[in-house]
Amino acid sequence: MFVKFFPVGVPMNSPIKPGRPANPQLRKQREEEILQAAAALFAEKGYAPTDLQELAQRLGVGKGTVYRYFPTKQDLFLATVKHEITRFTTTLESMVPRDAPLIEQMSLVIEAYLQFFQQNPDVVELMVIERSHFKHRRPTYFDLEDDPSCARWDALVSALMEQGVMRSMPLEKVRRVVGDLIYGTMFSNYMAGRIANPQEQAQEIMDLLYGGLLTGEGWEVWRTHMNTLCSLRHPNDNKEPPSSTPASHRN
Repeated sequence: MFVKFFPVGVPMNSPIKPGRPANPQLRKQREEEILQAAAALFAEKGYAPTDLQELAQRLGVGKGTVYRYFPTKQDLFLATVKHEITRFTTTLESMVPRDAPLIEQMSLVIEAYLQFFQQNPDVVELMVIERSHFKHRRPTYFDLEDDPSCARWDALVSALMEQGVMRSMPLEKVRRVVGDLIYGTMFSNYMAGRIANPQEQAQEIMDLLYGGLLTGEGWEVWRTHMNTLCSLRHPNDNKEPPSSTPASHRN
């Protein structure tokens, strides 16, 4: 079950009372409400036009209440982005059972990414805003290497390599290439206004990753080409392209 943003302009179920609650649980709940409302407002208006007075009005509190939790708009925005990353990680854990076959878990991870961003388009806007207004900030919250789900992905890939199901290669390479496919698909869906089936898109990605594009004959042509290209570009380099034909290309 995905946590939904409160619709813009619609009152929350339990209006925030003025002041800062003494009860830690209530303080946490209030912070959560502020972050949810901020995510919707930042996504709707962008970073610069967002006015914390308007946010306070939507929440039904004074602006001072917002500032008591987040001293500046930048603090609020960055906390909002971090909150969404945490929410995504929780969603991922709920969608990908750890007792499922490893090869199935990989497909479910990709599906979880695509489904989350499709159901939460505001988060895509936050990614664009962070890149636009905080382009020199490193690392960004949305850097793939800093995604909390990366450790689980790397563990899956390592296990598949150990089982001999996947060819041995650097984990960073797998993470980067697959991450580019996932985020490229996600951004294409969003920018084109395309409502795609996350499960079908995940299966298409995995089909190309596992099966590849080339037949066995095509793979041999590619290997020969890469051998020639590598020798021309790096005549003194002993590195060679993959010499073994993937199992999916042998027949």
